Amino acid sequence: MTKTRTLVLLALTLPAVPSFGAPVLSVSAASGLQASLSADGSYQVRQHGWALEGRLPGAVAQPLSNTGQDRIGAYQELSFKFQDPAGPMAGRIRIYQDRALALFQQGALQALDQAPQPFPDFHAVPQGLSPFSYGQETFAPPRFGLEPGSNAWLLFDPRGRSLILSPASHFFTASMLGDGKARLAVGFSPSLAQIPGGFTQDSLLAFAPGINAAWDLWGRAMTDLQGKVRPANDADRVLKYFGYWTDAESAYWYHYEKDLGYQGTLQAVAASYQKEGIPLGYMQLDSWWYHKTLANPAGKLQPPKNNGLPGGDWNRYGGTVLYQAHPFIFPQGMLAFSRSIGLPVINHNRWIDPSSPYHQRYGISGLAAVDEGFWDEIAGYLQANGSFGYEQDWLSEITKHSPDLTARVGMDDQFLGTMADAFARRGMSLQYCMAYPMHFLQGAKYANLTTIRTSMDGFRPDHYRAFLYASRLAAALGIWPWTDVFKSADTDSLLLAVLSAGPVGTGDFLGQEDKGNILLAARQDGVLVKPDASLLPTDRSYLAEAKQMDRPLVAGTYTDHGGRRTVYAVAIRKPGDAAAGLSVEPSELGVEGPVYVQDYFAGTGRRLKAGHALDFSFNGRDVAFLEAAPIGASGMALLGDAGKFVGTGKQRIASIQDSAAGLSVEALFAPGEDRVVLHGYAPSAPRAVTDGGVAVAVGYDPPSGNFMIPLKAEWSGPAAAEDGGSRRLALRISVEKP
Repeated sequence: MTKTRTLVLLALTLPAVPSFGAPVLSVSAASGLQASLSADGSYQVRQHGWALEGRLPGAVAQPLSNTGQDRIGAYQELSFKFQDPAGPMAGRIRIYQDRALALFQQGALQALDQAPQPFPDFHAVPQGLSPFSYGQETFAPPRFGLEPGSNAWLLFDPRGRSLILSPASHFFTASMLGDGKARLAVGFSPSLAQIPGGFTQDSLLAFAPGINAAWDLWGRAMTDLQGKVRPANDADRVLKYFGYWTDAESAYWYHYEKDLGYQGTLQAVAASYQKEGIPLGYMQLDSWWYHKTLANPAGKLQPPKNNGLPGGDWNRYGGTVLYQAHPFIFPQGMLAFSRSIGLPVINHNRWIDPSSPYHQRYGISGLAAVDEGFWDEIAGYLQANGSFGYEQDWLSEITKHSPDLTARVGMDDQFLGTMADAFARRGMSLQYCMAYPMHFLQGAKYANLTTIRTSMDGFRPDHYRAFLYASRLAAALGIWPWTDVFKSADTDSLLLAVLSAGPVGTGDFLGQEDKGNILLAARQDGVLVKPDASLLPTDRSYLAEAKQMDRPLVAGTYTDHGGRRTVYAVAIRKPGDAAAGLSVEPSELGVEGPVYVQDYFAGTGRRLKAGHALDFSFNGRDVAFLEAAPIGASGMALLGDAGKFVGTGKQRIASIQDSAAGLSVEALFAPGEDRVVLHGYAPSAPRAVTDGGVAVAVGYDPPSGNFMIPLKAEWSGPAAAEDGGSRRLALRISVEKP
């Protein structure tokens, strides 16, 4: 229930606040956040000892102080009315009791012919803060500066204390304004002309003592506010399984083996993988499979995509005309193809070309479908033809060439909302590609938007930095980042894809797949063995780059087993950097207490006391990789599966329990796996027994303290069936000191 009290305007009886009008209303929260409002329309928010101050276009009327609760949590609120040049408005400043968050809302009390003034609009901003945002470009590249448009702006001080301000609704028509020094505001798209009566615009301001803490706080509040259920890292097949991709930079993007044809080439790929024992969980079908024009998004004609292949409206790099499988590609149809390879597919789409007959049947705004009927047809077609998911590509170009999306209120929901709903009704997931920051923000609304591309076409070293910083925005909003395709022999790219906890897919030529590398990422049934969270830059990396320090980028992720956090961390050298190594304080990576640290590529490890620095060694590589496993009451550390990048991933290690008596571990096996080797650290030679009391041989290296325990699955008793016919068997192992 909301409680309300009205305060009489007796501003002269209240103490003055420096550079701020005498407050008529003031609220504070346990989080330390404070908000004040004055009769003259000035308002203030305070946290970290920082004060942000702004002023409404006119004096306030009917000020109230309220309490209540919304999806974010319990709040205190200042509500009021005021006169904007555009018309009469209502406003709110809401601060939350347990989270250092402020929600700003302005609402139109009648229809308006022009956009109102920005709110919040801070003209007094803490000084000396470093800026960070995302470029209004394809794939939202990171910027250590403030880019206008619908965006999230981060400001942080040399200690990492941070604030983030962004729109929290109507993401296509909102826009960040200012330079972060003299002004910090949330306003509207310049093209927005009319506002319907009852329209409200929300903005969110978050404060935290650290940079990543601020992203997490802001992002969780954004998805809570929208009511989004954040998908798990195995929520759909593209997240759960290793897959084969045919998009740009893959072997068979607008290309095939001429003696096999397109369908035959991909059938041969699937058969080759199966023969070699390389698990595949799905196949991605890119833009080559459906009917297109020769015109690019701007309407300029382009040549056929591959002049060395037969012509036809499949072999074009233009907009979608008919979203159905081309008979030249799949003579028996896409469903027959999917059944022939024994795999479900995820399907790509572009923009709708102006010449498409869809314009006569459905509502199309520019290049964007804004009609529920269109999306029902597309989702129904894909579901009936062996698809589990849909990839909407070219979002940046669709938005650029569909002006109503940013000029009319609600068009974002008509475009992306009806899309999400149509696929959600069928239990199908979405992936965004070529997104602007606004598309990331809009993605905070959709539970079935599971993945988003955060890297340019073809994952490779010069894309690593942008990928990791853009992954930070995706992860904050409950979307798993996707690296894009690479070749399986590219160990560094494969490692980063696995550590992202997002999709992992390669696009090799027939017969050139690297089975050994692929099985570092996935079990024998294709299930990816991954961390709990996305690989993200550390606070120190933001601080160093803001100061233009010549330092490798450091990023980390983890697995948690009952409070036992195993950290996985990489250091990435900049192009041309000759650094031999890097020493990192454990706090930078969230490492606490004594740990056993393995240098993955060097194959070495050592025990470190609490507080001891972690040392990355590049050894001629551009990426260094460490695993830091906690040493608990047992005196031991478990590194997990010796044959996987993420040895303690929950897809392999179901549980770890540590006590003075030893470690108790539950390991998972996939069909076809009869042997898994666990490794870790012990101060002396350990012994191991299964939960049935059967002793297991243990290898031990006294100088390093590293142990190796080969486990053999005994396929007796009932096994739990999973989708795709896979099975799993759990073994319990106790590892004790003698």
